Amino acid sequence: MNITAKTLPLGVIGHPVAHSVSPEIHNFILDCLEMNYFYCAYHVLPENLPDAIRGVRALGIRGLNVTIPHKEEVLRLCDEVDNYAMKTGAVNTVVNRAGRLMGYNTDAPGFIASLARSGVSVGGKNVVILGAGGAARGVASAVLENGAAKVGIVNRTRSRAEHLANSLHDCRISAADGAEGAQILINATSVGMKSDATPFTDFDSLAPDCVVCDIVFCPRETAFLGLAAKKGFKTVGGIGMLIYQAVIAFELFTQTKVSDDIIEKLFRRLEMNRSIVLTGFMGCGKSAVGRELAQMTGCELIDCDDYIVKTTGMTIPEIFDKEGESGFRDIESRCIRELSRLRGVIISLGGGAVLRRENIDLLRESCYVFRLKADVEKILRNTAGDTNRPLLKGKSRPEIEAMLDYREPYYSNCDYTIDVSNMYPNQSAKKIIDTVMNSDKF
Repeated sequence: MNITAKTLPLGVIGHPVAHSVSPEIHNFILDCLEMNYFYCAYHVLPENLPDAIRGVRALGIRGLNVTIPHKEEVLRLCDEVDNYAMKTGAVNTVVNRAGRLMGYNTDAPGFIASLARSGVSVGGKNVVILGAGGAARGVASAVLENGAAKVGIVNRTRSRAEHLANSLHDCRISAADGAEGAQILINATSVGMKSDATPFTDFDSLAPDCVVCDIVFCPRETAFLGLAAKKGFKTVGGIGMLIYQAVIAFELFTQTKVSDDIIEKLFRRLEMNRSIVLTGFMGCGKSAVGRELAQMTGCELIDCDDYIVKTTGMTIPEIFDKEGESGFRDIESRCIRELSRLRGVIISLGGGAVLRRENIDLLRESCYVFRLKADVEKILRNTAGDTNRPLLKGKSRPEIEAMLDYREPYYSNCDYTIDVSNMYPNQSAKKIIDTVMNSDKF
């Protein structure tokens, strides 16, 4: 992208904000449409929020997305807000129209658009929402606006459910004790985000044709959705809401329609129903590339070595000292079997995981497996002074080169090889995503 004095700024504000996927989504759309904007993230502390909003006017920033914890306070700083923002009490999109700040909530219509893409309508349905926070308020407003016949709010603290129901002033919504007969069940809590926890297990109480939805998008298939799918229910994950709320915001920012083709490309880029696995020799940059991939896709990054440490309670050198390399490989293979069951995550393997062919064979059944190939110069630079790699301890350059040569045939079992010797991590990550998006292998 060529940024000039005519390039128009967009962005997202939050605290924290480094985890946000919004820059990747919006800049992807901008690239597709070849529009002269740029979009970046701004870390804004709560006490600095009024100054930041004044800066939107002063600097001529065309639009901002707003994330936690600023959504409620920003509403009070806007000149005008839309119907959804007023009902939910939260703004997630601010558009600067010649110095007049217009506040919108695109989460609610984004959720409805996500359901529509999956062929689901809330009209005339009995809807049950899990949770009573800000997200639940937005979802409740959306389903009521779109004709739900009845809406129940289920929350651990019933008084909060009652407060939410009463505050929306609609006779169709009330606090509920369970999801009996629900035709649409929606998790509007953060339970299941980057964990295997689930907010609900009584699936036998649902209507036989119930659709089970989750607003959580990381992991792509939460434990909640996984259990529902095993029971035979149709499921809708949170990635659609993430994409559509961004698309609606983008159209408000730029007054430009985003085509269905671009939206489908976004889904392919971000859905990641298959996990991406990175393997390669020690020091090739798997962790750095993995972090870039996680940022670009919004997927969780799992380092296999870290997973081993977490499950065993021992460091890698301690395992080698106690169990030897063979014992470590047994533990590694067991952990890889567990990780292979996950969907929509980024998995970074230890350098020697390929030495057992069954590890890669198993991962290739359900994942995209990428070998990152680096020359010995890069490996030596990246591993200099590293004391957490037992197999490199005391090794000379010729010995490391011999290890590389020995392992080379094992790496041929991967789906793809990318030479990262002269690439930055973000360049490697982009090439991996492009490969996945254009792959017809699966």
